[in-house]
This record gives sequence, structure tokens and C-alpha cells, in this order.
Amino acid sequence: MSRVKTQNTDHSYLRAAERCGWGKKKAREMMKMASRYGKSYGHFPEGPIRDFLEKKQFGSPSKRIKLYQNYVFVFCSTSTRCITVYPLPQELLGEVIYEKQQIC
Repeated sequence: MSRVKTQNTDHSYLRAAERCGWGKKKAREMMKMASRYGKSYGHFPEGPIRDFLEKKQFGSPSKRIKLYQNYVFVFCSTSTRCITVYPLPQELLGEVIYEKQQIC
């Protein structure tokens, strides 16, 4: 049985290095984990973080926006291919709550 390899964009690796300080191996692992375990806006209660993610999602209907470990990942809507990544804005870091537990 062969595994299907996800081809993340070169842009996503460049942005991961620039914005997050990750090498290619770390970026690949984070993108894989974000695709699998990241939370979309529907997983958050009403508030600033949900509003932020919802605005990003509806601004780009052909993309999936996920939050994972204080980073925002933008994926293609039809695959697990990561398009770009950036840190959650500083003013929202204390706001991230999922199932009544702070995740940051």
C-alpha cells in the first residue's frame, strides 16, 4: 500500500521560514498536524477569534482556514495542500479558547 504525499506549495514553505522560523521538515510536520488537528471557526465560541477566522474563511471560499498552535494555516479546499501560514495576530493570542480550555 503506498501513501499519497501532500505537495504543499513552495510559497507555504517560504512563509513558514519567514514568519515562523521553521525549516522545511518542521514546516511539513506542522502543516500535516494542522490539516489533521487544526480547528476551523466553527469549533470556537462566539468572540474575537471566531470572528477573525470566519472573516478569513468567507473572504476566501475556495480555501480552508485552520488554527493550530497559535498559527493560522490556509489550505486548498479540495486537498490537504497548504498554501500559506502565519502567526495568529498578537492581540488575539489571549482569546483562543476551545472547549472551555485555553490552547495557547
